[in-house]
Amino acid sequence: MEELFIKLKRKVKHWWISLLVGILALILAVWALVTPIETLTVMIYVFIIMFFISGISDIGFAMVNRNAMRGWGWGLMNGILEVIFGIILLIIPATLLITILLYLIGFWVLFRSVWSVGEAIELQIIGIRGWGWLLALGILGIIASIIFIISPVFAGIFVVALISLALMFYGIFRIYLAFGLRRINKLISQNE
Repeated sequence: MEELFIKLKRKVKHWWISLLVGILALILAVWALVTPIETLTVMIYVFIIMFFISGISDIGFAMVNRNAMRGWGWGLMNGILEVIFGIILLIIPATLLITILLYLIGFWVLFRSVWSVGEAIELQIIGIRGWGWLLALGILGIIASIIFIISPVFAGIFVVALISLALMFYGIFRIYLAFGLRRINKLISQNE
């Protein structure tokens, strides 16, 4: 038990760092709501990086597993398309990027979701359990992507709202954690 208190004391020594991170996350959440265009601009760069990493990973995975998987060509094609999307985003003028990004996200999610449905069917054919969940998620992805494509304004508002909500939850968690760690620190001090 003494060893546990020693470990906890080391961990809670700087409890206020969690408090600062939580406050920063709440400030960012409010900033995201107040400045949705700037938030979407930052997201552009996050997605550019994500397209490249995901695309290169899919290309590598498809090539390594081409002898083991029947549908490896779909993964290869998906990876190539993602790298192309990343290049397109780097070339397009900044003023058009937000609208184009929302459409690209919509089409990317649509393509990924159709691919997911195909993968779920492949898993069903070879007898893997749980394929129905993957099929359902793929279908939900198709529906969400169609909404994104039909209404980019809704998509932009939705993306910013989700970012803000996630930052708020994270900020509240970190603040709560900070005070919990502080409480533990006080308990340890009382037991010394």
